[in-house]
Amino acid sequence: MWDGGFCDSINLRWQPGTAALPWYCLGHVGYAVVPWKQRLGHATQALAQLLPRARAQGLPWIEITADAGNLASQKVILANGGVLLGEMDKPAAFQPGRLRRYRIVLQCSADSSTAGVESSRPTMARAKK
Repeated sequence: MWDGGFCDSINLRWQPGTAALPWYCLGHVGYAVVPWKQRLGHATQALAQLLPRARAQGLPWIEITADAGNLASQKVILANGGVLLGEMDKPAAFQPGRLRRYRIVLQCSADSSTAGVESSRPTMARAKK
């Protein structure tokens, strides 16, 4: 995106015909904002603009991860309808740390959170209130 100059980048990672990701991808979306343009809503806007494109690819949902300590990224995801699936250790191939995994549902169906898609990703059940 541009705001008087380059301010951020965002990318969608997907494979045709499936919402499954290869082992080396932690989520469907990655984004970064240059430090002098952070906290101005650019990442939130970029993710909002990317969601229709992900839907157009036939994805029923996307998963996005954020480092457990990255509150700004977590706010971006939540502002775009993300639901926390759980927290986990990063896989050994990545820098050590904890991740929070979120899902944003893109298509409405009887159960679009899992409809027709197998996921090998660990999830955590939500406690009932």
